[in-house]
Amino acid sequence: MVESVGHIQCYCPALQLPRIAIHHGIWRELMFSIRKSSTKLKDALEPRWHFPLALSPEAHAEWGLYKILEYMGLHEILPRGAGKNRAKLRKDIEEYQTAYAIDFDDTDIDTFIARRPDGLAFDKEKRLCVYLEYTRAMDTNEDWAEKKEQEKNDRYSSHLGFINHLSHRENSGWKASQTNFTTGVRGSLKTNQSYETGVARGKEHKHARSHTK
Repeated sequence: MVESVGHIQCYCPALQLPRIAIHHGIWRELMFSIRKSSTKLKDALEPRWHFPLALSPEAHAEWGLYKILEYMGLHEILPRGAGKNRAKLRKDIEEYQTAYAIDFDDTDIDTFIARRPDGLAFDKEKRLCVYLEYTRAMDTNEDWAEKKEQEKNDRYSSHLGFINHLSHRENSGWKASQTNFTTGVRGSLKTNQSYETGVARGKEHKHARSHTK
């Protein structure tokens, strides 16, 4: 079985911060590369897609729900004090819960507000908001890819639904979706699987080397 150093580090609490730093570093480079590759221009000066969290390969920003909704014009950031921002947002979330029969308690709402995606992409012209999520490959289970994809989608499905609910209510035209990225080894070929593909016993390493040059 082949796992990334990052996944092995997950089992050691003392390595939590280095693991997070490595995760952020890889994701920053990937996100910045995506931004640089977004060359389709909506006019002569400005790219069509905007990646506000991709500052550089060395730095990134983090946006919570307040900032995301403000960017889309779906929530106004009020002056500090009296908890007005949280009260207004909670009211909108409770409306969303009622409309779609979603059972949130106060703790769930706090977690919902605090959760931040790895990255964001906006197309203001077409009114598109895309949550960008990043993970590293693993092969602990043969169906890890499907499970991880579903886990990432489940993590932000309510956020996307909430944004689309507000957009529909305000008739803003915004649509929110999600795209997931996986980097690293996408699984390893186990010995018994080598035989199933017709590789003779004792020839596994030679076969692997010839296909990975």
